[in-house]
Amino acid sequence: MTVPTLPWPPLIVARNVPRAIRLRDFSLTLLMWILFAVMLETEFKLFAGSYLKGFGLGEFDAEANWPLFFERLTPFLLTTGVLVYLLTAAGILTLRRRRLALLRPPPAPLDLATECRQAGLNETMLLAARSARIVVVHIGSQGNVEIEIQRTRT
Repeated sequence: MTVPTLPWPPLIVARNVPRAIRLRDFSLTLLMWILFAVMLETEFKLFAGSYLKGFGLGEFDAEANWPLFFERLTPFLLTTGVLVYLLTAAGILTLRRRRLALLRPPPAPLDLATECRQAGLNETMLLAARSARIVVVHIGSQGNVEIEIQRTRT
């Protein structure tokens, strides 16, 4: 087996982050915050308009229109509620499926002949491989199995 020169998977750790990655992450973060602010511009005006008008940052409606604010926010809240409901239901179903799976008995082990037939080996080779301390198994692209038993030095 050859040892790769670079560790796999190629992880970017904090001590050696390339400048392009940092620039990309900063740009994407800034772009997403700008997009978020543009999407909620009206809500920001309704919520903080009187404070911004007091600082002289623009002409805003000083009186917050709370019914309009919640009316425009309702689709986002409904979507969030549906997603939380679906996530909770999926979690409950997963826990139930896991609990039921743990109650089932484990499958019966394969007998030696069936295991040899599925692996494409003869019984003597499989028994010899099981009793050896070091075994190298080569699996070909067609699924054919070849076993190489290493002799240990004592």
